[in-house]
Amino acid sequence: MKTIYIYFSLLLFSTFVVQAQNNSSKLSNSVSSTIETLAKAFLTQTKTAGLSIAISKDGSVIYSNGFGYANIEENIKMEPNIQMRTASVAKVITATALGRLASEGKLDFDAPIKTYIPYIKEPYANLTTRQLAGHTSGLEHRPKGNRYKKKQYTSIRETVELMKAPLLFQPDTDYKYSTHAYNLLAAVIEGASEKSYLEYMQKYILDPLKMANTKAENINMLSKKDAQLYYVKKNQLRKEKITNGSYKIPGASFRSTPTDLVKMINAYTGDFISEAVVAEMFKSHQLMNGKKTNVGIAWRSSIDAFGNKVIEHAGNWLGARTVIAYFPKENLSIALMVNTSCQVLIEETAHILAQVIRNNDKEKTSPIDLKNQKIELIFNSNEGTREFKGTFSFSQARGILKTTSKHFLKANPIFYLGSNNDYTLATSYGLLYLNLSDNNTIKGEIYTYFNRQSINPKQEKPLASFKSLRKD
Repeated sequence: MKTIYIYFSLLLFSTFVVQAQNNSSKLSNSVSSTIETLAKAFLTQTKTAGLSIAISKDGSVIYSNGFGYANIEENIKMEPNIQMRTASVAKVITATALGRLASEGKLDFDAPIKTYIPYIKEPYANLTTRQLAGHTSGLEHRPKGNRYKKKQYTSIRETVELMKAPLLFQPDTDYKYSTHAYNLLAAVIEGASEKSYLEYMQKYILDPLKMANTKAENINMLSKKDAQLYYVKKNQLRKEKITNGSYKIPGASFRSTPTDLVKMINAYTGDFISEAVVAEMFKSHQLMNGKKTNVGIAWRSSIDAFGNKVIEHAGNWLGARTVIAYFPKENLSIALMVNTSCQVLIEETAHILAQVIRNNDKEKTSPIDLKNQKIELIFNSNEGTREFKGTFSFSQARGILKTTSKHFLKANPIFYLGSNNDYTLATSYGLLYLNLSDNNTIKGEIYTYFNRQSINPKQEKPLASFKSLRKD
């Protein structure tokens, strides 16, 4: 099928950003309106096809909405119940099953996997669930070559036996991300439960957690409930060829919705998974040299730009960019799914939207009110620093930053997050945190996460900073 190229000017693209029906919202009108504004800005700046968002608080879905398109060619708008490719967020779906089995005493995270997989061969037999789930096993990311990707696999054993390579390192001496490790974990689930992987997932995970729109992806059985896939290249949105992912269902190839993903968090806050097991799953693994990986049983520990602890996992695969983020202090979770391959900083974007919810409970403050303020901007990169001139304007709840640069900070909308100095900059990489203050002179700092899993991003050098030009 011929690749479809779709070109957008900013004006034309703004007509493309169509909000779908909001199936569930228990937020105030002002908060819902802010999320809608940010979602539309996200689509416009990233040039992605569609975005679906769900937010849960204290075990209840308080917001779900879709923006843009699930299928441009068929004129199908994005809606909350449209299923998208999970990419690596599938790993925490599989991990939820591991947690359930451990809670029932049927699985020991530290037992050799040969305990559960009688057909497993060396050098994999003595690997443990903890090592595989936390990416310290030494297993390759995926098998060598590409021929195996063309087959439609019907059993987990077939996919387990694809891996024949030696281990990259002695287990627990290093960290190496491995999607194929989750095929082995699916086999562990089969051995521990005495059920096939997909049967166990459906009957004991998806059904009890009411994840009705989650399923293993089969590209031969997609319907209009499944989003089309796209990718962005040189500011052009293009239709992605849908490839067979049956060789990596446990680690990448489910279809789901953000609403189902935030429902999954209920497994970690009730009695579905025991409190002791949840603690083990969220706890960082430690290598033999004492270094912590900040990854537990699939889940990653992080710190957002507002100083909050986050438990999360993101995904990036052909036609999909996804994240599920859980903030344990507030029992708040947010899931985002985009039906487009892109370089979006999806975790940062989710954290910005979570802060909108959080700031709703804080004392409201007035945002900055300045127009056509001349500024100088310093951009920090691995290649050093560069300086640009520009202008800054902000009035009411939004503004714009324009600079002489030719990269992604050339012209960006700014939005107020509702409290303190919290703002966000909409960019081609998603929503970035902007700390903005006005003490006789405007000062702004734009942050991304260089060491997200170790320290608050605001403790590092900002990605860019700007201030008012001094008047002669």
